[in-house]
Amino acid sequence: MTVAERDTAGRRYRGAAPGQRQQDRRARLIEAATESFGTEGYRNTTVTAICVSAGVGKRYFYESFADSEDLLLEVYREIAARMVEAIHLGLADADADLDTQVRVAITAYFQLIQDDPRVPRIGFFEILGVSPAVDRAYHDVLDTLVDICLALITPHVDLAAHPTVSVRTMLFGLVGAILIIAQKWVLDGYRAPLCEVVDSACLVVGAVLGRIGRAAE
Repeated sequence: MTVAERDTAGRRYRGAAPGQRQQDRRARLIEAATESFGTEGYRNTTVTAICVSAGVGKRYFYESFADSEDLLLEVYREIAARMVEAIHLGLADADADLDTQVRVAITAYFQLIQDDPRVPRIGFFEILGVSPAVDRAYHDVLDTLVDICLALITPHVDLAAHPTVSVRTMLFGLVGAILIIAQKWVLDGYRAPLCEVVDSACLVVGAVLGRIGRAAE
């Protein structure tokens, strides 16, 4: 073994290289923050409490995150990615008709919200009003959801028949309506059955699609 190889081995700990250990600490911090932000709330959680929960020394927190807001942004990105993934999985059957795709995607979205209450608490409530940077991240996610909707409806709807309508603006309103339905459901303690909430959301989507007109099939 060369001197360089011995030095590299000496810098390993429990079989993990320094970079791998940093990634592990980062992942544990994100996991602990997701639990704390999603149960106790962002404003009620300290960096110290997250480090204790993650089993990470506080000095190591700052090798991955500038501050608690930086950590919140990373947690939100992961929450948003889970939401988008659920929707995409619902849209996986490209051979299904538009109504079926919409229903399956909306069901997957609301199922995630019901299965893990931390997701809506962070994604709907804790993320709001923190800072302009966090607000931008929130609106970036809205843009992503609108992009998904636009890609979904374009093959099925005669967009050219409504030149005076800003389709993207309309889709922002549609996404906002679904978000409000989801937020109300969460605030009501999931009192309404999942199927009823999905029916309501699908009715809103169907009304909008019916108004702008279906393409000839």
